[in-house]
Formats: sequence, structure tokens, C-alpha cells
Amino acid sequence: MNYPFPPELHQLVQEGLASGDYSSEDNMLLEAMHLLRERDLHEQEFRAQLQTRIERLDRGEGIVLENEAALQRFFDDVQSRGMQRYHDSNRAS
Repeated sequence: MNYPFPPELHQLVQEGLASGDYSSEDNMLLEAMHLLRERDLHEQEFRAQLQTRIERLDRGEGIVLENEAALQRFFDDVQSRGMQRYHDSNRAS
């Protein structure tokens, strides 16, 4: 099926088809729609988690960092835990 794409989008579609990654415009659009749906779900989850965290801060459940050294230790810990999660998720895949 042919779609009346705007010029910029038409170019992207043609590049996708030429690369061989997609066999048709339909397949390309289906993949795009799945990715958009997935992005929207992640955004909804993020907003819900953010709201929960804001509510916790409003209740005074946050961490008070007294100085630069405490802030640096906090960031180092966050980075370390993030790297661990990243490595764990790559092993699970």
C-alpha cells in the first residue's frame, strides 16, 4: 500500500526500504507504531514513578545532602547501582 508521506518522511521511508531492514511500507509503519506505543507506555510509567517520588519528597522522605562530599558519594552510589542494573539486564537478555 502506498501512503502520501510528506517529503521528509518519504525520504526516511525510502532509506529504510533501501537498507533492506523493511520489506514494505506497511512493515515499516507497523514497527513505527509499535515503537510509539512502547515509548508512550514507558512515558506513562515514568510519570507515575515521578509522581510517587514527588509525593515522597512532599512527605519529607527525601535525603538531605549536607555538602559537596555527600553529594559526590550520592552520585557515585547512583552511578554504581545504575551500572550494576545495566550489566544485570544485559546478562538476562
